[in-house]
Amino acid sequence: MLILGSASDIDVAKKAVDVLEQMNVAYDIKVTSAHRTHGLVKDVMTNYSDDIDVFIAIAGLAAHLPGVVAAYTTKPVIGVPVKAKLGGLDSLLSCTQMQVGTPVATVGIDRADNAALIACQILAYDDEQLKAKLINKRASYVEKMITSQEELIKEIGGDNYTPSKRVEHKRPKVEEQLKLHEDSKVMIISENYSNIDIVEKILKTLDLLDITCDYKVIPSTSNPDKLEKFMKDANRQIELFIAVSDLSSVLAGAVVSHTTKPVIGVPCSGDLKGIDSLLSMVQMPPGVPTATMGIDAGENAALFIARILSNYNENIKDNLEEYTKSLKKDYYE
Repeated sequence: MLILGSASDIDVAKKAVDVLEQMNVAYDIKVTSAHRTHGLVKDVMTNYSDDIDVFIAIAGLAAHLPGVVAAYTTKPVIGVPVKAKLGGLDSLLSCTQMQVGTPVATVGIDRADNAALIACQILAYDDEQLKAKLINKRASYVEKMITSQEELIKEIGGDNYTPSKRVEHKRPKVEEQLKLHEDSKVMIISENYSNIDIVEKILKTLDLLDITCDYKVIPSTSNPDKLEKFMKDANRQIELFIAVSDLSSVLAGAVVSHTTKPVIGVPCSGDLKGIDSLLSMVQMPPGVPTATMGIDAGENAALFIARILSNYNENIKDNLEEYTKSLKKDYYE
């Protein structure tokens, strides 16, 4: 379901609709404001959501709509911040910086197309045809890029344009084997051990929800061949990835480039309070989305994983509902 905070967000919403139509995924559209018509949001989430597996909430300015939607459900909610004032940065931070218990997977500003792709990735968990469509769509980017290159060269190439000669070289062979738990469907990847405190939050929360996972440290910049090999092997078994990193988050984008399955990004605080990591993680180009959490929000990353899996596993659904109730109880005691 697409939920717009205002009908003026139509151009952004169209990007999501185009992707869903291309993927032949059914959807509904609602327009309701978290601030001006809160009762309508409540009505939609209470009485129109039984058959909905994923929500996409689109809003600008103080973009609280995705968070309000997430508060009314334990199903996955994807937030699309809309460019208005401050270039959309106000909307972006409103979507990502959610408190523990109400995770919103945020995409880049105005990137509703990426939100729709994440929704398709979630729905493809038990849909082999949809998985195949996502793989084919990713493969089509290669031909599109080659065509774009040829057109660009034709337009701007001058007398001194000299094509580089192709000389075949072998990449270094990675001997190390990826070892995974037999029943694991989730893999956490970090660049190094500097963010182990955030990783431990994820591991602890997943354990409480009875979700088996694996954790690997794979430096994306110093050993890209290892990351590529491990991702190729992991894609045979793993259905959901969590990328944890700080600074300029090359890792999250690299993981996304190696899979068409959902990638949840957790930016970590550093010298710039995590803003550098957040922006480099969430502002992905069309076609390669990262479902980005708030800065240091390891628990919410785990809870978003649980929201996805609860669509397909009754035990996890029950555990998530109990966990959510316990959070509410803690607030009032």
